Amino acid sequence: MKKTVNISRVLALLLMVFTFMPPVAWAQSVDSLVNEAIKNNPRLKSFEAKTRSAEFRAESFNSAQAPTLGIQFSEIPFGKYNIVNDALSNEVSLSQMFMLGGKISAMTESERKNAVVQGDNYKVYKVNLIGQVKMAYYGLWMNERKIEVQKRNIDLYNNLINYLTTNYSVNRASQADILTLKGEIASSQTQLVTLQREFESGTYKLNQLLGRDLSSGDIKIAKEIPNDTLALTQAELEDMLANLNPSLKQMSNMVEMNKAMITANQKDRIPDLMLQAMVMRQPQGMILTSKTDLSMLSMGMEEPKTEYMYSLMASITLPFAPWSKGKFQAREEELYAGIKGIEYEKSDMQRDMTAQLKASVTKYKTAEDLLKLYSGNVIPLYEQAAQAQLTAYQSNQTSVATIIDTYRMLLMQQMNYYMAQADLQMSLAEIEMMVGGPVK
Repeated sequence: MKKTVNISRVLALLLMVFTFMPPVAWAQSVDSLVNEAIKNNPRLKSFEAKTRSAEFRAESFNSAQAPTLGIQFSEIPFGKYNIVNDALSNEVSLSQMFMLGGKISAMTESERKNAVVQGDNYKVYKVNLIGQVKMAYYGLWMNERKIEVQKRNIDLYNNLINYLTTNYSVNRASQADILTLKGEIASSQTQLVTLQREFESGTYKLNQLLGRDLSSGDIKIAKEIPNDTLALTQAELEDMLANLNPSLKQMSNMVEMNKAMITANQKDRIPDLMLQAMVMRQPQGMILTSKTDLSMLSMGMEEPKTEYMYSLMASITLPFAPWSKGKFQAREEELYAGIKGIEYEKSDMQRDMTAQLKASVTKYKTAEDLLKLYSGNVIPLYEQAAQAQLTAYQSNQTSVATIIDTYRMLLMQQMNYYMAQADLQMSLAEIEMMVGGPVK
């Protein structure tokens, strides 16, 4: 009777191996962690700040150049210290440079395009961050399930040892069987330590993505993950990739930025105009020149009086001068070559992403098929085999080694089932990273 009770306990524990624990009420869902990462990730904040910086920089170009105010006290004799009245002349000038031909608007547009490219850096990292958080989360989920299975595995072996110890006392079990089970427990414990260290390492990575303290132990993984499925066809996914992927859109925006820079470069060939007005004060009166009437000197001159004059000046730059016009042509050719390079790079990037997308879709379909096989066929058969082996052992028709081998295979298939579950969700995260948006 005691033997029947013990073997029943073993069978009950075996059935628990594939049974999930009830979901923990305070466990964090993957979506809540994604929102936390978007809010707190420092690198994402950095890209956001750089985008705002580029936008402000663009607006700073949308202004005319500042005027220049000049004051000059000319030809003050040594020994004189009144720089206003002892100077030969006092001059106040105001000059303004005018950039003609729409140069300011062209430069502003070029900088605005650059701000868009900077904003694309934010979008690219955001999409990748969401994917990385999801994959890190599902990796921890898989690791936690493996730890749970190993603990149940150890409990099962301990129950078998208790059962065999009882039989050993009446010479119905051998010491070798008990030692074999103890060896399996030791092996499972070493694997358990490895899995626990892997889980700890995974939490560091997830904490880093979330912007938390790296040693924070507040991450609680839900017992069950959502059964999300792929709702789009391969053609629809590739269309999303071409139109929504932020990296590809960034390449297109870089082309637009280079085109805006070409326009600004062409505007630089238009001359700039500078206007200047000057007011001159001569406290010593008019300056004598070689054409001054000398008879005025013999008649005796009056006390010199202060004279006021003004002058106007206009000047233009000559960008079309033979020794300077070459740089504009070279700059334009540089930008056109850059556009070609970006277009080729975009084409190669899209081909590479399409290949990765196909691989991720194949990975998803494989995981989906494996889940059906493991849950509907493989694991139930191994469970039946394990139960049959335990029953056969009760009637001395098989050995402990056979039970261990059968259960080891059941454990392996159960691990594979969890891996397929995680692979399904990870492949969905990879697909979303490729196309730049949700696909469920």
